Amino acid sequence: MKLNLQKLIVPPIYLTVLTYLVSFGMWVSTYYIYQYPYPMSGRIGTFAEGILPSSSLAAHLLSFGVMMLNSFLLAQMNNKYSFIRTRTFMPTFVYLLLSTCWLPVHGNYVANLAALLLLLVVFLTLGMYKNSQAMEQAFLSSFVLGLSTFLVPEFVYLIVLIWVGYFFLKCSSFRVFVASFLGLITPWILLLSTFYFLHDNLDYIYRIPTFLYKYSFFSHKNISTNIYFGILALIVVFSLFQMTANARRDSIQIRNELTFIKLVGFGVLMLSVLRFSNNISYLPTIAIFYAIIVAYAFTLIRNLFNSIVFIMLCVISFIFMFYRIILYNWIV
Repeated sequence: MKLNLQKLIVPPIYLTVLTYLVSFGMWVSTYYIYQYPYPMSGRIGTFAEGILPSSSLAAHLLSFGVMMLNSFLLAQMNNKYSFIRTRTFMPTFVYLLLSTCWLPVHGNYVANLAALLLLLVVFLTLGMYKNSQAMEQAFLSSFVLGLSTFLVPEFVYLIVLIWVGYFFLKCSSFRVFVASFLGLITPWILLLSTFYFLHDNLDYIYRIPTFLYKYSFFSHKNISTNIYFGILALIVVFSLFQMTANARRDSIQIRNELTFIKLVGFGVLMLSVLRFSNNISYLPTIAIFYAIIVAYAFTLIRNLFNSIVFIMLCVISFIFMFYRIILYNWIV
């Protein structure tokens, strides 16, 4: 028995277009048969709900548009930096698969926008490889990260891992770190200055320490969800083992780029464990990093095992999606 994923690795144009059309069709159709029962969380989520409710069709279409931008940027990032060594549609396909099947993120355009900004941060940072004079890129990437913290404040913790990543990318220098720090705080300085000018009150600054030390450990009692994400975890562990075993075939630059990507992805995963109360906001970002890691194995290590694992990933994701739809309609 031989299963060939080649048509998904380098698909013809019609198959690429069909993938997006199917994703769009499922995205819109699920809007009419499933509604995530909770609004977007956090202060920005509450504010956004007052402007464009996440339960509206417009919010779902906006989220789909942002998801498409994420998929294009993901493909462009691999084309430019070649961390999978070849042009491949697989990261995009896996990302589309997860985003389509993870129904709670469909109307959460705030989380999808935050994922877009963080992906842009990674894109810009990878361009700093072996450039210890990349102050402009360091400032710009951290500025974008600062903007993302308006949407998902917990992303501020990722700056530490990004700074560690500078050493792997061989671009660390005192001026780069200073530029990065200034880039991170600049959006907040502008925002706080505006608030002070409008309200002459900075009492909310004293809430920052409370936010930084706040945590809520992973606690999910839904058995089906735990089983599904447990299987996803096993798949990514298998992919990481294969990525490590295959690393000798990669150039030093690719290995360092992948280390940086895994480092930031690990940080987002830890946020979902330690700051679980905002877990839905992390899902679009987790889908991006997950897609990169498993796509590496599916693209470069072509064997029967990976083909079966890929099919299993698709099947269980669709089963999980339809299970949520059936459960939702049964309860309603």
